[in-house]
Amino acid sequence: MFEKIDAMRKLVDARRPLHPDIMNTLAQKFREEWTYHSNAIEGNTFTIQETAFFLREGLTVKGKSLREHLEIVNHAEAIDFLREGIEQRELTEGMIKEFHAILFQGVRDIDFSPGEYKKEDNHVLTLSGVIHHYTPAIHVTSEMEALIQWYDGMRNAMHPIELAAVFHHKLTAIHPFNDGNGRVSRLAMNVILMKTGYPPAIIRNENRDIYYTALEKADHGDLQPIMDLIAAEVKHNLEVMLSV
Repeated sequence: MFEKIDAMRKLVDARRPLHPDIMNTLAQKFREEWTYHSNAIEGNTFTIQETAFFLREGLTVKGKSLREHLEIVNHAEAIDFLREGIEQRELTEGMIKEFHAILFQGVRDIDFSPGEYKKEDNHVLTLSGVIHHYTPAIHVTSEMEALIQWYDGMRNAMHPIELAAVFHHKLTAIHPFNDGNGRVSRLAMNVILMKTGYPPAIIRNENRDIYYTALEKADHGDLQPIMDLIAAEVKHNLEVMLSV
């Protein structure tokens, strides 16, 4: 699949520089869809239409909580932060912490400090009914340092889509924060893709169960499903770019 995706990317690259109006339209589309789907996966009840309306008009949506509004605007700001530094900055622990801090800025009903690693262990009940324990809090700092070292060493050794998918799984497996790990991991994944000229992989809410199943399989050593899912989402957005 990588060969077909790379061929599509070359077709997009051959049409660059794209007209500014087209670039702005694509950026807005990806920003709104990425914000909607990433938050919806985590339980936010905004629809795609409500997300777009709020981001474009700045008007609150009736019946939605302040927390949900903040999740929308903060995620969009995290994307803006990503785009602004995509060419100059590398993916680091600092950037990952900044993503987390942006996602939770202004959120009051939390018992942790935005941008700081977890102080207590965490776990999840998987779709298969198994309790999965993440990296113990005491080991998070060393595991995050090792993850960035791994990334730096593999940047030129793996296809960017494969690298992004594996990094995403490794980061979710550490689960370094009390909350927001999924959104942070998807942002970090897309730093890798966008720095190498690919569009963002927007994992869609309708694929939520497929996504979680793929991550669970990766926990057991089978990385192919998560790589296939990320590749399919990159291909979808390349098709969107070619269509305009």
